[in-house]
Amino acid sequence: MTPTPDLFHELPAGVPSVRLTGRFIAPDGTPLTGKITFAPPMVVTMPDADTIANTVATVEITKEDAGRFEVNLIATDAPGMSPSGWTYLVTEKLAGAQMRQYHIMLPQRLGSDGVDLADLAPASPYSGRYLPVVGPTGATGAQGAPGEVSRAELAALEERVAPRAVTWSQGSASPLWTIPHDFPYLPAVRTYDTSGREIGGLVDNPDPTTVTVQFAFAETGSAILS
Repeated sequence: MTPTPDLFHELPAGVPSVRLTGRFIAPDGTPLTGKITFAPPMVVTMPDADTIANTVATVEITKEDAGRFEVNLIATDAPGMSPSGWTYLVTEKLAGAQMRQYHIMLPQRLGSDGVDLADLAPASPYSGRYLPVVGPTGATGAQGAPGEVSRAELAALEERVAPRAVTWSQGSASPLWTIPHDFPYLPAVRTYDTSGREIGGLVDNPDPTTVTVQFAFAETGSAILS
């Protein structure tokens, strides 16, 4: 296992850290190999410790590691740091597995005992195939009386009840996308880079008609709101 030296061995005095551990295996117990990266915002400054953190922390998991890793990372709530209240963008690139991205926070209260990534990483929903079970067809009912609502009124009602998905484009690279919308609810958001690959970001709703997406790095691409 080969963590980034500057973030693993000795952090500067006055910089609180959290020891993060984890283990990746296949369903049959086979240890996985690959790379895990932990990306803070583009630049994190800690004036109290006269320190600036940049780039990403990287852990290489080899066959000899039996799927395990260990890394010492800067706490996300170190005193006086800027920005404050930020998250690490975790990117998992493991052999034979689909790449996964998500955000985690590492408050310094976890530093004394450390924390396992399995306690922080989100669980992926099941997306396999389902077998529908169809019951017997019931008797045909009597035809109802014609309604008094026109097709235009029905279309307008459907548009209000089930708004269509909207695609929004981010043409200039930015770590913060600000996306206006007119959905009558807080929409779900999926973001993609210019090659069409889905990318992870921290979604927030600062007001009822605006969505923001925060990335670790400046990104261009598109977002689909639904």
